[in-house]
Amino acid sequence: MGKIAIIKRALYGGPVSGANFRNHLRDCMEMLGYESCLADPDVWFRPASRSDGSNYYKYVLLYVDDMLAISMNPKGCIEEIGEFFKMKPESVGPPDIYLGGKVSKVTLPNGVEAHAYSASQYV
Repeated sequence: MGKIAIIKRALYGGPVSGANFRNHLRDCMEMLGYESCLADPDVWFRPASRSDGSNYYKYVLLYVDDMLAISMNPKGCIEEIGEFFKMKPESVGPPDIYLGGKVSKVTLPNGVEAHAYSASQYV
């Protein structure tokens, strides 16, 4: 305590730093009760209940520094995860970009509102 350290090399560029981050991320998500999807380990889910008592699953898509929460209360999911990872307050809000692609809200022909994903921003 109270000592100065001189950093000679950044640890985030090491050969196992990605694996270490992924293991830390997995530990944090499991501590919050999320389970990783077998088909895509970057998709995390956990059972939840709506205010009317019906059940559903909340999903969190995580890839390095991108996060997308799908829930009745997505901001609550993000705040919960924010206990483990520092986030810029201005980066939390309705989705507009995920993994370099554009996310937008659309209304389907049957009147249902949904989110669409386009690579137009990426290309």
